[in-house]
Amino acid sequence: MIEGEVIKFYRTKAGLTQEELGKGICSSKHVGKIERGNTSYSSEIITLFSERLQIDIRKEIANFENLENKLHNWHTAIIKLRMKEVESLKKELEESPFINSPKYDVMYQLLLARYYLLKNDYKNTDTIIQFIQRNYKDLPPFERNLFLHVIGVYYLNNYNNSSTENHHKAIQTLKKIDINEYGNPEYYYHLAVAYGWADSKVMAYVYAEKALKYFKDTSNYLRAINAESIMLYQSSHDSHLDFKKLKQSYKNLIHDSETLNAPDKTGMLLNNFALEYFKRKDYEKAQKYYKAALQLEKKPSVIYLQRLNNYLKSCFEGKLMRKSALLSSAQKGLTIAEDLNNEHYQVLFTLLIYSIENKTKEYIKYIEKKAFPYFKSRNHTVLIKRYGKQLYDHYVKEKEFEKAVEMSNFLIDPVVKTYN
Repeated sequence: MIEGEVIKFYRTKAGLTQEELGKGICSSKHVGKIERGNTSYSSEIITLFSERLQIDIRKEIANFENLENKLHNWHTAIIKLRMKEVESLKKELEESPFINSPKYDVMYQLLLARYYLLKNDYKNTDTIIQFIQRNYKDLPPFERNLFLHVIGVYYLNNYNNSSTENHHKAIQTLKKIDINEYGNPEYYYHLAVAYGWADSKVMAYVYAEKALKYFKDTSNYLRAINAESIMLYQSSHDSHLDFKKLKQSYKNLIHDSETLNAPDKTGMLLNNFALEYFKRKDYEKAQKYYKAALQLEKKPSVIYLQRLNNYLKSCFEGKLMRKSALLSSAQKGLTIAEDLNNEHYQVLFTLLIYSIENKTKEYIKYIEKKAFPYFKSRNHTVLIKRYGKQLYDHYVKEKEFEKAVEMSNFLIDPVVKTYN
């Protein structure tokens, strides 16, 4: 009974025992049963309790019942990335005296984890995940699926602990969600991202298409851009695709994101568009769009490092920047990676610096001793193949055939061999 939960909350807040609250009204045993909702009671008793606790019971019950609506509204705002509304509702929920009541605490904590994921605050997200795992063994259906969603997104987005293994963990976790119990198809988008990172192009496209339908049906245009960009990126691997159509599709999406005033989406699309030119060795166009993407991410961050590395690689490959300027920018990237304690980009910028300096011996040695073992440990399939191929070519050139054969066998199925 809601009345019992409200009475218990304000009794505890007032520092009263059940006996003190019930004195002259009913026994402490009866107070306990009322608070637990295990017995019937008269409205007169609730009125007397309310007077003793100096509360307006009807008003407090209304506040208590309204919490569920506010939590669902917060969830919707998070899904739609309406950040002003997200912050406003968070503040309102924090001011509610009942937010940590047994009825709402789990849902609140899980939505708070989703909020922290939006903010890339993985430390607080991890704390909440551990708290839920430690204290709640049997979650209600909606909360159980929301918890799986939180864990899946955590595996997917934690850039400080990013690896192909984590992307597979994200897929395994998200696939456990029961859409009939959860009712939130947004997780299709996160499955699409996870499959994309795991280099499963068909599954990435399938789930992105499902997510796009949901986002369009709910007028969630910002997230629709995300879903369309995944579909576009995955379809770009089709050798029969008309590049003119691909270019126009990217330009249309970039225009839509600019119209919606979404610089993060615009930057993502510009970065992906630049990659299409880079793959086709049109380094001048690649450099142009990578630079535009980089300018939209001014703060030192993992995304900034990604775009800076891409921009400098296109400048290096296309001979579009003086060696001294390239080296200075790459050193800057390495310093930022060190400041952020990001080993992934420390490795990539070190490799880039050796390339710029034309230190072939040091470059190969660094791949062999540091970069390749690191990518293996993180199960970065794409980078394993890229730098493994370079080592293989080096071994063949130097007639180190035993090493070449070993690398060739490994590259046939790097993910399986890394897990074994």
